Amino acid sequence: MSTNLQSKLGEGLSKFQGGIEQGKLKLQTVQEINKIKKEIHDVSVKKSKILLEVGQKVYKKIRNQELHDQELIELTSKLTELDHALYGGSRKISELKSHPDQNVTICTSCETPNELDAKFCGGCGAKVEKAIEPVAGAGYACASCSEPLTADAHYCHCCGTKVSR
Repeated sequence: MSTNLQSKLGEGLSKFQGGIEQGKLKLQTVQEINKIKKEIHDVSVKKSKILLEVGQKVYKKIRNQELHDQELIELTSKLTELDHALYGGSRKISELKSHPDQNVTICTSCETPNELDAKFCGGCGAKVEKAIEPVAGAGYACASCSEPLTADAHYCHCCGTKVSR
């Protein structure tokens, strides 16, 4: 009787150990799958960053008229409209934040008033961005996006295209 009990206990322990081994294998498989998924994700992120950089460089070349592809030019015209919207929004924010005292510049990061000639904010240390106002009647417009330009501008305030006069 004790032999039969020992035999059954031995079988039960063997099955239990087998279950543990199968569980370990499944866990190792899941860990390996997760590791591969992470590697795939990391590679995808790197690829996305490179594609974004390529797109930005192509966009810049099209805007500077260094690249002539009609399909890409049509796509960038949509981006030009978005550039105008972004630039216009930034200008409106600058106008709304303008301080009634014309002898100060308001920091765009922390809204601390600073001296007109300040290069860095006294409140947060950020570079003080000066609003760029086009000179009325200067007669210059960007060849790429048609934004009015100041007479002394070398690059467009809106799209960054080099100004040729």
